[in-house]
Amino acid sequence: MITHPAGEIEHLPFHGTGEMGNLIRAFDWSETPLGPISKWPQSLKIMTGMLLLSPVPIVLIWGGDGIMIYNDAYSVFAGDRHPKLLGCKVREGWEEVADFNDNVMKICLAGGVLSYQNQELTLIRHGRPEPVWMNLDYSPVLDESGEPVGVLAVVVETTESVLAQRRLRESEERFRALTTATSDVVYRMSPDWKEMRQLDGRGFLPDTESPSVAWQELYLFPEDIGHIQAVIDEAVRTKGVFQYEHRVRRADGSVGWTLSRAVPIFDRRGRIVEWFGAASDVTERKRNEEHLKLVVHELNHRVKNNLAMIQAIATQTFRNTADLKEAQTRFSARMVALAQANDLLTGERWVGASLRGAIEQSIRSHCPEEHRCAIKGEDVKLSPKTALALTLAMHEMATNALKYGAWSNSSGKVSVSWSTYADREGAKRLRIEWRETAGPQVEPPLRRGFGSVLIERGLAREIGGEVKMEFVPGGLVCTIDAPENVYAGQ
Repeated sequence: MITHPAGEIEHLPFHGTGEMGNLIRAFDWSETPLGPISKWPQSLKIMTGMLLLSPVPIVLIWGGDGIMIYNDAYSVFAGDRHPKLLGCKVREGWEEVADFNDNVMKICLAGGVLSYQNQELTLIRHGRPEPVWMNLDYSPVLDESGEPVGVLAVVVETTESVLAQRRLRESEERFRALTTATSDVVYRMSPDWKEMRQLDGRGFLPDTESPSVAWQELYLFPEDIGHIQAVIDEAVRTKGVFQYEHRVRRADGSVGWTLSRAVPIFDRRGRIVEWFGAASDVTERKRNEEHLKLVVHELNHRVKNNLAMIQAIATQTFRNTADLKEAQTRFSARMVALAQANDLLTGERWVGASLRGAIEQSIRSHCPEEHRCAIKGEDVKLSPKTALALTLAMHEMATNALKYGAWSNSSGKVSVSWSTYADREGAKRLRIEWRETAGPQVEPPLRRGFGSVLIERGLAREIGGEVKMEFVPGGLVCTIDAPENVYAGQ
């Protein structure tokens, strides 16, 4: 309420102290417990003049009723409540935090002081409740007799700073969650890469928790450092991305491979202040790639061998033949046997084949009835070379048994058995026996055909062992004796 004539206002205290100085001088204080300004105690006038000159938000809370007097900076903080707060009791002016202010009045009017950093309160300043964070400092104001009669409150709002810090923390927590969720190694490097500031190895690489200049000796192999350093130097020179796939010393001491990528962090002047990187464990992929190279090399070798074998089969099958159609049939059957052997090896990724699988695949399709074919022996893994040769040999014997041997009548049987044993020198060997029984009476052939040559000479040469064929009256008996190197991996 303005009660002073306009001509008298400028003669009152607080002249030239901004908007709030004018409002205070024009306010009818006689309606408040403070009374008119002319009767204010000197301590109240001095404190009011001081707060009006301060650029910091300050409110003076006077007397037991807590009458508020504040400056321009505080009026901004008050929001829509300004200017209604002037001359108002603090409990009524900020009723949503009345309990908080009651405690402040109680402590300070008893001579105590209070200080809060980033104190959160919920205030109504713009028509709705909103969280506010503030640095608050409260101190008692003494009258002429030295007794506390008021409270001086310095109010600095920190809401924007608190929210910014909270957003930063949330961002950092999301980043930490991201880096924790991934299996990638994360690391930080100095601008020139001389010093590794930190590395979280995730169990793949040894951790570096404090800065280290010896990181290359810890993580890299001497013969690789030059190549890696050249890529680093180029990234530093161009201020670009570092990316390189290279070997590393794993945490368990073994050799590993990593795909490392790092990006530069710049300051406002465009200078690199740090490098932040992530490194993936690609050891298994590199192993698979190396294995694939070996498989391709082996496949090329096998293809050449197969072509040579096909050429030999064709030459022997069609040499001096009188019946071209029969020769074509035999050739086709032999090609099918060769293809089946390759299928068996392909299923085993060309690292070997099952002996039982090779035998069953070769002879089951020729056997007239299930009970006329017996296969017995503990399974053995054959080398690819042995598996191919044995498959073709078994095919030839099965074909012969079906045409002329045990399977050519209604009662003959074929049994294939094998076992391993140690020779006199203790070397491990494999013995396979093909035995025909109850078939037509057989006699040794007058001339060795291609099948016999393939079995006795070709198989013996391929396995580096001995092959013996006996045409006894009861049927063919073929014994194969091979050294240990026929096994897979030998």
